[in-house]
Amino acid sequence: MLMNCEAAELLQEIHEHMAILSEDPKIKIPESFDKAFQYSKDGNHFTTASSVKQAIEPLKKCGVSDGEICMIANIGPETVEEVYALVPSLKANRSAIEGSVTEVLTALANIKAAK
Repeated sequence: MLMNCEAAELLQEIHEHMAILSEDPKIKIPESFDKAFQYSKDGNHFTTASSVKQAIEPLKKCGVSDGEICMIANIGPETVEEVYALVPSLKANRSAIEGSVTEVLTALANIKAAK
């Protein structure tokens, strides 16, 4: 699974090489590329994917799934209550992960990109 911030970085790299890629008749860039690129940029709330990966590490250590982590990073909730409302599967382990959720939200807030 990719978070929006990871997809944005990968598609940005491809976009930067588009002029070279378009010269090769064997390579066909689908029309949907631009839409996917724009979607990933619009949905990216953070400065770099590596900073997000570092910020979410406490959740991985608590056993939160990659899918749940992607949802948190992609949605960008601001409060612990929003996390549990948007990712209800986390409620079952709330007492065990609440401290890590708070820590991650604080770290993510510190690396949010200005829009």
